[in-house]
Amino acid sequence: MVGSPPVGPAPEPVTSYDPNDPSQLTDGVPFEHLDRLRREAPVCPTPSGSWYVARYDDVEASLRNVGTFRADLGRLSGVDGVEAVPSDQLFLSEISGPRHAQIRRLFNATFGPQRTSRIEPFIRSTCHDLLDQLLSGDEVDLHAGYAMPIPGLVMAHVMGLPDETAAKFMAWSVDGMIMKRPCSPDVGAGRHPLQNFFAEELAARRDRPEPSADVFTTLMDAVVEGGPLSDQEIVTELHFMIQAGVHTTRGLLAHLVQRLLLDPDLFQQLRSDPGLVPAYLEESLRFDAPVQRTSRRCTAETDIEGVALRPGDWVEMGIASANRDDAAFDDPETFRLDRPQPRGHLTFGAGPHVCPGASLARLEGLTAIEVLMERVSRMERVAGATYPPLPGNLGHLPIPGRLVATTRPSR
Repeated sequence: MVGSPPVGPAPEPVTSYDPNDPSQLTDGVPFEHLDRLRREAPVCPTPSGSWYVARYDDVEASLRNVGTFRADLGRLSGVDGVEAVPSDQLFLSEISGPRHAQIRRLFNATFGPQRTSRIEPFIRSTCHDLLDQLLSGDEVDLHAGYAMPIPGLVMAHVMGLPDETAAKFMAWSVDGMIMKRPCSPDVGAGRHPLQNFFAEELAARRDRPEPSADVFTTLMDAVVEGGPLSDQEIVTELHFMIQAGVHTTRGLLAHLVQRLLLDPDLFQQLRSDPGLVPAYLEESLRFDAPVQRTSRRCTAETDIEGVALRPGDWVEMGIASANRDDAAFDDPETFRLDRPQPRGHLTFGAGPHVCPGASLARLEGLTAIEVLMERVSRMERVAGATYPPLPGNLGHLPIPGRLVATTRPSR
């Protein structure tokens, strides 16, 4: 037809995705590519030999099906998988069946909503103390000065440990030791600093004439499948608490403060209506999920979207993609505070293995932003500064900014 635009070649079909692509640390997550995956290849291979699952319904159903899709953090520990991990070094999410449920109840006794609500005053005081320091300076790092220390200080408090322990937790989070175990090839028995720390603390607690009312005693007194937990099992689960309660919460808090720094209108909207803070938290969890995927191992022959999976196959559950699936969310690529079901995201997982620290993470996020709104009237970017991508996928780059204090009373 005369006047018709020339027809160019059709775009190449989407056939794979690399969630480990290092360019994401600087360029961010390729959400346009994930959108094409959901439409064209909802279960696709990755360069590492695993499968990436892109659609919300598939990710949610697979996370709930813990019998067929087992959590496996083995690769992150430098080993082939859980089959190469001694049973007493398995993290809670990797333990199956009744044993998982019984140990999970011990986590709930420490991190459930009723227990965590009691530490809200400590979290609030911690946030105020950190802002006291930030507001006394000019150019500050909102990551190192606010988002990073909060979860470490809170976890140390919950565990009955001194405040200086928080710096250890954060050092292990940054250097990657938090993902390793004694069986990791580059660690070895007796050489894991985080586990050695907890082993020494555990021994000291056993020597006390009177037990303390904390998580150490909860684990020491526990009866699981008819018997006590070994010291190595206790140390492993304490380690997992730091992994889940410090490492990922740091990413959540970094995303919360960075988005407000980069979007002054959103910052002022929350200051004008603090009742929107819970909606802001949940939308951040959806839109800027601190963990962009979670690994599972297939335990039986099955299929997803017609793709056959075999026992032993690695499957990457694409939380980043699922949380922006237009089949689950209206206008998913827009950051909105008016979603009818703000907790519909999959950032904390789904089913019987949903994150046991979700209540504590939410409380830390809500409190950190509420206190920021009370103490700060304006946040400004630093001219010429480079900011990490948002979401940053647990990156630990600086978030430089300038804070203008409010004239309202600080406490």
